[in-house]
Order: sequence, then structure tokens, then C-alpha cells
Amino acid sequence: MSKSTLLLIDDEERILRSLAMLFRGQYELIATTDPATALRAVAEQRVDVVVSDQRMPLMRGADLLKQVRARSPHTMRILLTGYSELDAVVASVNEGEIFRFVNKPWDAEDLRQTVRQAAEIAGSLHAAGAAAPPQPLQTETGQFVAPAIASAETILVLDDDAEIYKTVQDIVGSSQPVAWARTLDEALAAFERGTVGVVVSELAVGGQSVTGLLKMLKAEYPEIVTIVLTPFADVSVFIGLINQGQVYRLLPKPLRRGAFSMSLASALRHHRLLRAAPALRAAHAVEKVRAPEEAGVAARVMGFLSRMRRAGAGA
Repeated sequence: MSKSTLLLIDDEERILRSLAMLFRGQYELIATTDPATALRAVAEQRVDVVVSDQRMPLMRGADLLKQVRARSPHTMRILLTGYSELDAVVASVNEGEIFRFVNKPWDAEDLRQTVRQAAEIAGSLHAAGAAAPPQPLQTETGQFVAPAIASAETILVLDDDAEIYKTVQDIVGSSQPVAWARTLDEALAAFERGTVGVVVSELAVGGQSVTGLLKMLKAEYPEIVTIVLTPFADVSVFIGLINQGQVYRLLPKPLRRGAFSMSLASALRHHRLLRAAPALRAAHAVEKVRAPEEAGVAARVMGFLSRMRRAGAGA
């Protein structure tokens, strides 16, 4: 069996050597300090995983991974940084759609495990081949088009602000059902009522954090796509949402309607692609929820999901 190809890029030779030592013998290695060399390699051959530093003088890691994604969608992308930069976190999820965000100094075994998982997923994606793109969701005027399926998936708005709910309703019109939840219980009830394809959520509703809910939903239902709306604050929260929740977009409040409409259309398209091509769901595998304050919510959600499965089996 041939080895997976791992591309490492960092502008510091010393760090690049340290990274290469971690993986030598396990992968076909490409190590470079030059973004152009990295992009050329991705374009010319199959590269399974790219591990990129964020702070490089010629190109930010988030920008590089965005270009890697455009050239090779099945290449798994990992961003490595020693800085808690908000713009790096936001760009990495909104533009690069990275698999994991890893802080320096890294834990050697954790990084090996992350790369190993990414390489396995890349292998399954390449084996599955390209999936057919879903039909366009918007006309040239921005109007949403109803899906050609018997029952459209629900967009769940999890936010205290009624204006967000109204905005989503106004954007999608009659093409999609839209549900509104202002508490965790209301959100779980919405999942019980029908298929939810996209979640548009604040980080807290009714005075309670919902990050545990978002993470558990992605772990159990990788085809669900999440857009988080928030006045940006804690970088560590966003890193957790990327690694443990595979959040699809992070958008600032107050919303810019045009950007939000495009993100919503993209999220629906991505959900349908994941639903139609199960092999692609592996790329959204998540880390386990680690924060103690989220464990209670995670257990509650798991109990709810177990009850739903039992009810479905007994039907």
C-alpha cells in the first residue's frame, strides 16, 4: 500500500525540520518554506494533507489553504500557529474550510494523530471520487430556488434576536421552512419535528451557551451545516468550534445581508452535497468535546438523540 503524501510548509527552517522529523518514514514528505512551491505541488500531484504555518512573510497560511482547497478539494488542511489571531481563525474557517486548527507549541502525539486521521479521510475522499455539485440555490437576482425534493430541509435559527429569524425568512422566501429557537429545549424540539439541514446560531441563547449543542450535533450528524453569528470575542471558543464542531462559517454581527445570503446559499448547497455523498462526511469528523462546562449540554443532547433513535426504531 502506497504512503499518503504530506506537505509541510513553514517559513522557519528549524520548525520545518522539527515537523519533518515527526513524520519521516510514515508519509511521502514534501517540506518547503515557499508557498508557490507548495501550491505547485498540490496542482501537479495528489497531496493528501497540508500542514501550514499561519504567519509567513510571503503568504498567510489561511490564504494558502484557501488556494489549496480550490486546487484540490480532497486535500485535508491543517493550520498551525503560535498566535491566537482572530483574523486567522475566521479566515481559516470561512475561506480555507480547514480540518483542524493546531496551536504552537504542538503536542507531538496529538499532531501525529491529527495528521493520521486527516490522511485516512483524504484517502477515502479520493477513493470516492468527485461528487456531483448540487443545483444552484439562487437565481442571478439572489432569489432562492426551492429544492427538487419532496420535503425541503429546515433552516433552524437559534438566536434571541427575532430580526435574525425574520431576515432568514425574508432571504429564503417560500423555498425552505425556517424554524426559530430561543432556548436549548426549543432547538431540540425543532430537531424532533423534522430534518434540519442548516443551523444559524448565536453562541448563547436564553443566557445559556449553545457551543456544546453545535459540537454534538456535528459529531452525530455531519451533514448538518452550521453558521455562527456573533460579535467576535474569545478566539479559543472559535478554535473549539472549528476542531470540535466543524463550523462552516463565522459571520459578524450586525449582519451584512448580501454576505449572509451568499453564506446561507453556500451552506444549503454544502448540506445537500454531504447528504447526497456520504463519503464526504468523513471530512467533517470532529474532536471530542473537552470543555467541562460543555459536558453537561453534550450529555443532554446525547440523551435526546438516543431517545430519537429509539423512537425511530420502534416506529
